[in-house]
Amino acid sequence: MRPSHSDKRIGVIADDLTGANDTGVQFAKQGLTTLVLMGTHLTPGGLEEDVVVVDCRSRALAPEEAYRKAAQAALLFKDSRFRFIFKKIDSTLRGNIGREIDAVMDTCGQELAIVAPAYPRNGRTTIGGYHLLHGIPLEDTEIARDPRCPIRESHIPTLLSGQTPRKVGHVGIKAVAAGQEAILEAMRERIAAGEQVLLCDIWQDEHLKMLAAAGMRLGKPLLWVGSAGLAEHLPPLLGPVEPPDGKDPAGARLSEGKAVVVLAGSVSPVTRSQVGMLIQRADVEWIEMDPCTLLQPEAATHEISRCLDAALDAVKSGRNVVMTTGYGGDAVDKVRKEAFALGLPVQETAERIADALGDLGRRIAAGETLAGLVLTGGDIAASACSLLSATGIRIIEEIAPGIPLGMLKGGPFDGLKVVTKAGAFGAEDALCKAVARLKRTP
Repeated sequence: MRPSHSDKRIGVIADDLTGANDTGVQFAKQGLTTLVLMGTHLTPGGLEEDVVVVDCRSRALAPEEAYRKAAQAALLFKDSRFRFIFKKIDSTLRGNIGREIDAVMDTCGQELAIVAPAYPRNGRTTIGGYHLLHGIPLEDTEIARDPRCPIRESHIPTLLSGQTPRKVGHVGIKAVAAGQEAILEAMRERIAAGEQVLLCDIWQDEHLKMLAAAGMRLGKPLLWVGSAGLAEHLPPLLGPVEPPDGKDPAGARLSEGKAVVVLAGSVSPVTRSQVGMLIQRADVEWIEMDPCTLLQPEAATHEISRCLDAALDAVKSGRNVVMTTGYGGDAVDKVRKEAFALGLPVQETAERIADALGDLGRRIAAGETLAGLVLTGGDIAASACSLLSATGIRIIEEIAPGIPLGMLKGGPFDGLKVVTKAGAFGAEDALCKAVARLKRTP
């Protein structure tokens, strides 16, 4: 029996679109209907989905603006129908984590936040309070060089203490390794010490399951804070959920003659490797935009027209298209220098590039019937969906860990299939899998 909406609903507040989707799919794959809303102006009150996710698009904002947006989203879920509120954070700690935790707790009144950003299946673990990416402290990885949200502090209690006035505690290795009872006892001790934000060590998926079960036994209003890894272990705590019926809501027919367009705006080496594998395929046309030209309106117009013509020619011939922005090793440095010369701040620089890619996606979709879009990078995904006039994404299934398939909701492209992927997520064949799934080919 499907759970009733009155006692099974979950509200999720995310800070970017790919994160909203990769968390939403953790609920969808377990039988909960899930909708991602883009913008807090929409209310979940009239919606029928079990899980409602709001993308605040706040990751790169100033801390107080991020607080305001997260609080605005939290108001949507200040309702007894929502059993859980889940604050989705980046699995590599980018963004205004502490201030957004404050925003939700201040708005909804939770007494305690349980924080677990680890996602072991995607190489994110927390040991001794330090967050590791494939076994390496964040400050020694590509995340420390992120052009918009660099992270140079791997010790999560230190990071959070610099972002929230709430007392931060830590449930460490010994308690987690000892199991659910020890985790529960450690949390009670930390609460007794006046700590309101508890960071938990996690290095195996089983630890997330134990943490979720222990947290429920506290009997307190909780704010769950984490990445898609923790989200996956919350649905079983709601009670029996009807499993998916096995039908393919995205359509099981082959998309013969229809192309897939991949917009790969992320500069992550992970995405670059995935693009490198995809463009080896004979049915893929690789089109590289010059990101520096996108910073100047007149030059941008010519560059977008060039790429649009090339993309439409490829799509009309049935070829799939991969659109990237400056994949040379020095591309990021060149963009920084050009932006500095033009007096453009980092935020506006990123937005101009994302909007150019998003606009290309819209114009290609308007000109040709596509099998679907693959959007990698949160800014690119948000820009593309906004320019396609979508109000949300219905989450359907997970095609690889943390990589969801959905369908656009609202606007002239309602029902268009989309796959979204965070820049640093996925195995080398992730984009190949995404294209194959959209085309329903082996």
